[in-house]
Amino acid sequence: MPRFNFAIKRGDAVVHSVENVPLKDSAAAWSFIEELSKQFDAEGLRVIVKDEHGDVVIMAGLVSQGNYDRNTAA
Repeated sequence: MPRFNFAIKRGDAVVHSVENVPLKDSAAAWSFIEELSKQFDAEGLRVIVKDEHGDVVIMAGLVSQGNYDRNTAA
């Protein structure tokens, strides 16, 4: 099973990281990202996910759960 490294960054600074997370594939990283985003006030944060070769497979801005709930409650 491939392993992925997650870094939560604000600018160039790493705010939080989780390494060697075993996942079926890079698409499975999205549910892990969702769980990570619940832990942070996502203003100005982004997540970078790298595969076991060090290649970036996902780079995205984070949306806090509160902002997501407000924007989807319409």
